[in-house]
Amino acid sequence: MSATRRLFNQVVQNYPDMKDRLSATAAIINYPALETGLVKIQRGENLNAAERTACASFRASSEPEDHEDGAEDHASIVSEAFKRRKVSKRAKYVDVSFVPPTSNQCERFFSAAKLQLTDLRMKMDAETIEKVMLLSFNRTMWDVYTVEMVRGRQQ
Repeated sequence: MSATRRLFNQVVQNYPDMKDRLSATAAIINYPALETGLVKIQRGENLNAAERTACASFRASSEPEDHEDGAEDHASIVSEAFKRRKVSKRAKYVDVSFVPPTSNQCERFFSAAKLQLTDLRMKMDAETIEKVMLLSFNRTMWDVYTVEMVRGRQQ
């Protein structure tokens, strides 16, 4: 999710018009506090109160686990009482790198990209595939008449 957020931030930087769809606080995001919290956990950043609440179910248990060798020592009770136990360091949160983004817009975008990158289009250069994806993703913003009007201006 952190990589997706980094990718979306780069797209927003290059195309500021996409900010209302791809920003961390976009209206399409169902649980913005959860998504920003998971991204911050993956990056090792501090969470605010809303993000801590949203990510509470991912919090690791705080009780330390004792690791003993299991070998039978014939030590006295006193030495056993003062023996240091090995405690493994535990992360505050469980690994959240497997959590998929909840943004429907993100899922639609990658599904559309999968459909556009067929075997016939694998040899397209990056600029051409970007134009095809832009037109495909924004299909509601153009029609045959718009294309004809743009072609008429170029000639």
